Amino acid sequence: MAGSEENSGMLFKDLITANKTDAEAQDSLVNVIVDILEWECAQNDAELTGRPTRVTLFHGQNPPGVSVRAYLERVQDFSGASSCCFVLACYYLETLRGIDISYKINSYNFHRLILSSIMVAAKFVDDFYFSNNYWAKVGGIPNDELNGLELEFLFLTNFNLHVKRDDYDAFASELRRRQQHIKEDQSVKSMSNLTVNASQISVS
Repeated sequence: MAGSEENSGMLFKDLITANKTDAEAQDSLVNVIVDILEWECAQNDAELTGRPTRVTLFHGQNPPGVSVRAYLERVQDFSGASSCCFVLACYYLETLRGIDISYKINSYNFHRLILSSIMVAAKFVDDFYFSNNYWAKVGGIPNDELNGLELEFLFLTNFNLHVKRDDYDAFASELRRRQQHIKEDQSVKSMSNLTVNASQISVS
């Protein structure tokens, strides 16, 4: 009997260790997502000529005075959401974009979409999460408005928030590939700019 208890203890310890290792491995994904969403927002903004003609509940009258990167970092610092919430949030955002291209993130909607998606993910998977009132303060959105955005978000996703682990892992790998592609693209553009600048140098 004691042997069984010892084995069970070891199995539980191994499970805890595996979960901790898994969580630590996902921490770097937040930076991956920041890079991707920042890049996507810039690309989508470049397609706009003024304010979007098709707007949703998540669009603001004007872009907020904060960048995508700074906003995500603020949410990460103050929300207490686990790293996997950011991955799930990105997954949910892609689901919305597949429903309607109006949900592509840009400077007019990224703050409401990002805040709503991470908050919904935190409530679904995290053992501990803050109230909507707290999330509203973190995201700079009135609490009543955030309540409406959460409900809208849930109906848009048909309350289908579960993502199978295999699908989650595949999506995480895809995010890493996208980040690598973005970095390579930025590196090429940077080298191109250096070449152009060098050609403009005049030595007398």
